[in-house]
Amino acid sequence: MFSPDNMMNFHLFSVSHLLTILLFFLLAGVMVMVMMKGRDNKGIGTLLVGILAVSEISYQVWSVLYGNWSFQTTMPLHLCSISTFIGIYLYFKKNVKWFYLFLYIGFIPPILAIITPDNPYAFPHYRYLKYFLHHMGIPLMVLYLFFHDRYQVPKRSIFYGLFLVNCLAVPILIINKLSGSNYFFLSGPPEGNTPLLWFGDGFVYFLNLELAAVVVFTLNYFLFRWLEKYRKQERQRVQEEG
Repeated sequence: MFSPDNMMNFHLFSVSHLLTILLFFLLAGVMVMVMMKGRDNKGIGTLLVGILAVSEISYQVWSVLYGNWSFQTTMPLHLCSISTFIGIYLYFKKNVKWFYLFLYIGFIPPILAIITPDNPYAFPHYRYLKYFLHHMGIPLMVLYLFFHDRYQVPKRSIFYGLFLVNCLAVPILIINKLSGSNYFFLSGPPEGNTPLLWFGDGFVYFLNLELAAVVVFTLNYFLFRWLEKYRKQERQRVQEEG
């Protein structure tokens, strides 16, 4: 279960993978329904913070113990790690602009990573469990913060998100060039079967990353605008019934 050389036989859309995808969407649906009631659900946030923290820390420990740790691959500089740190920070301190960044990099991208994972390990290997729990926890934390802290999502949030993610990408790109790493997948697509394989090479790859970010952020915006409207209607209904 913990060996880095065993159970590396993950198959895309296998039974275990499809059940994992279904589990995520069920959890997301239940969370929306529960959070929509407007009750104090601090325990959900605490659980999600624990999942995110344990996922990030345990991976570092596992990598060190089994001799897999390297600056090029294991530093917490991937998009999921950055999202994790922002999500934990926002749990303790409300911040509108950082939430915009977390909303756009922490919702659809991890869901895409669940559907088309860059992970060779099969269930129930530790890396399988860590990967999917981690990538489930991030978008669920986005939903939790959105409902619990009642964030609004104006149109300008798309531009804040694009600006901040590009600000993050610049130092990451420099680190990649100096160390030969591929954080944020700025040096090229990962080895797994992900949509990034269709993005081309060189300048075309960067251009497609930017275009994809615009498309994903826009879809994210409309989804959460709908959730914001639904949240407002549900709150009015509860007040009228109360």
